[in-house]
Amino acid sequence: MTSQAEVGGLRIAKALSYVCAHRDELAALLDEDDAALRAVGAVVGGPAADTVSLTALLDALHAAVRRAGDPSGVYGGSGRSVMPAGVADVDVVYRCPLQMCIGRSTHEVHDDLPRCQFASAETALIRERLP
Repeated sequence: MTSQAEVGGLRIAKALSYVCAHRDELAALLDEDDAALRAVGAVVGGPAADTVSLTALLDALHAAVRRAGDPSGVYGGSGRSVMPAGVADVDVVYRCPLQMCIGRSTHEVHDDLPRCQFASAETALIRERLP
């Protein structure tokens, strides 16, 4: 059984993963109204944040992104999956160096080495081969 805290933590981790992977696109979408995006970046890149404040910041960013025209916001939905139904999972994943988000699969990586947008100096995500 999954606890409510675990579900909330996974929701936050998925949203942070999306924000990290699409930070530049979100900044362009939000244009000059990017205070919510900057607030999330400040909290994630700083000292450990509590789940309640991170949830509130992600909720504000989600609302701002939706107002700017993206109906899925940062929490997304079933339409964002890059893995077709019935296909086995990938053999390589890229883990978050801050252990804050769910990272990315190889299908979501379009650069040679994906970088964490929240870690100092945009630290590379950790490449890991699944057993």
